[in-house]
Formats: sequence, C-alpha cells, structure tokens
Amino acid sequence: RSHGWAISEELKYPPDFKHFDYVNPDAPKGGTVTLGAAGTYDTLNPFIIKGTPAIARIGSGGAIAETLLYDTLMTSNLDESNSEYGLLAEWIEVDSDANGVFSAVRFHLREEARFHDGEPVLADDVVWTFNTLVEQGAPQYRFYYGNVAEVVALDDRTVEFRLTEGENREMPNILGQIPVLPKHYWENRDFNATTLD
Repeated sequence: RSHGWAISEELKYPPDFKHFDYVNPDAPKGGTVTLGAAGTYDTLNPFIIKGTPAIARIGSGGAIAETLLYDTLMTSNLDESNSEYGLLAEWIEVDSDANGVFSAVRFHLREEARFHDGEPVLADDVVWTFNTLVEQGAPQYRFYYGNVAEVVALDDRTVEFRLTEGENREMPNILGQIPVLPKHYWENRDFNATTLD
C-alpha cells in the first residue's frame, strides 16, 4: 500500500506530507476567479458526445475531458512527472506477478471524502462511474480503460480494478485519474442527455 504511485521513479513526498513544495499554505483565502472561454455551451455533462459542454479541462494524457465539479481518485503535482498522490483515495495498492505485470489495482477512499451535497464518496460510486463511462460515455473511455476486465467494490471504501492480461505500466495512474461521479445523483437521470442542472 502506498499514499501515491510513480511510474518510473520514487515518490518525492512522504506519506504524511501536508502540501506540495510549491504551495503556500498561508496564502490569503477568498476572492473571486474569473475564467474566460470562447463560444457557448448547452450541457454541464462533458462525459458524453452529445452537446457542447461548459468549460472543461483536459485530463492528463489529453484523452478525457473532466469538469471542475468532480474530484479524481488521485492527483498529479507540478514538480514530478508520472507520479500521483491520493486525493479521494487514501491509498493505492497494486498486485503484480513475478514478472512485474499488473493484475489488479485497489484504491481505498478517504473517510472524509464527500460530494457537494455532503454525501460520502463510496466504492459503489467509483464502480458506477467506471461502468457508466465505459458503457454510456464518449467512445474514448472504452479505449482509455480498455485494460480493465472488471471493477468491484470490496467494501464501502475499497474498490478493485481487475486488469486484463498484458502489460500497461500506466494503469495505476490512468485509473487514478477517474473523475468520481455521485451515483445517487445520476442513477435516476438520463446520463446521455444534455443538461444544465
């Protein structure tokens, strides 16, 4: 188990680090940020191909648009390459065989992780998000997560991604980039419809 994952080098930060080196924890709080964008939009759901989504940022690798509304299992930092640290996830654990080929990746969610409405972020939300993105989301999700055979909730806060045979050294990082959506909000809505809610 580890608090983070690095593809090709050791993690820079120890398990109990409080902030990245370039962050000022005593920076003034408050204020307003204004972001500009050209054009218009007709949906706040950037995970489907229908509609023109509101401002989105491109995820690591440039393959997936994520809104600024949802957190990911892990997060990258600006002073390391190919490394991620737990965000919603408290820890990551990777199973590999004698040749170092990955067979499973597990994440354990932080107890304090909450959605905007105060509901806890649970392993079931991760499973639902993954399956929904692959089955109903934009086509690139099926390709991007193609090395995942199955995803299961081991308990309320632990999720396991079981991988297909083959070697993809980036899978722990790729899976850490999954934006986790609230199942309780989305499960009774049409995920493929444009929406301004």
